[in-house]
Amino acid sequence: MSTATKRNSRPITILLVDDDPDCRLLIRDIVEAAAARARVREAADGQEALDYLRRVGRFAAAPRPALIYLDVEMPGRGGLEVLAAIKADPQLRDIPVVMLTGVADRHLRRRAIEGGAEGFVVKPADPRRFLHTVDQSVRHWVAPPNSAPQEGQKADD
Repeated sequence: MSTATKRNSRPITILLVDDDPDCRLLIRDIVEAAAARARVREAADGQEALDYLRRVGRFAAAPRPALIYLDVEMPGRGGLEVLAAIKADPQLRDIPVVMLTGVADRHLRRRAIEGGAEGFVVKPADPRRFLHTVDQSVRHWVAPPNSAPQEGQKADD
């Protein structure tokens, strides 16, 4: 097996942050179908996501995610607040963050992008459209052809 093949077969960790367990289940299934080597880790709220990323408590051995899907509207620490904390942390700021929301609001989208989000996905009411949207997002960030980063290399290098 070539070095490139070994590198492309390594698992990729994706952190999925959403307070809705049904939404997490749906997105996890889509992500794993779109990228066979994806391993989805879940956080049910913003504080749990930050604990995971900072490897606090039960997350001490958590793998660093290559991508974060972050729900905008959650109780407690909302997605924009968590995004700000991620982008302010020198150890985390290079991880791509794709915001997820059920609300198509241009102002909210602008705030997320200005806050450092690399993408913004509106959860459409049509489940097939939502599946397609998340699938395309995963393929863009996790499984671009012939561009998997090497160990220790950022995705955008």
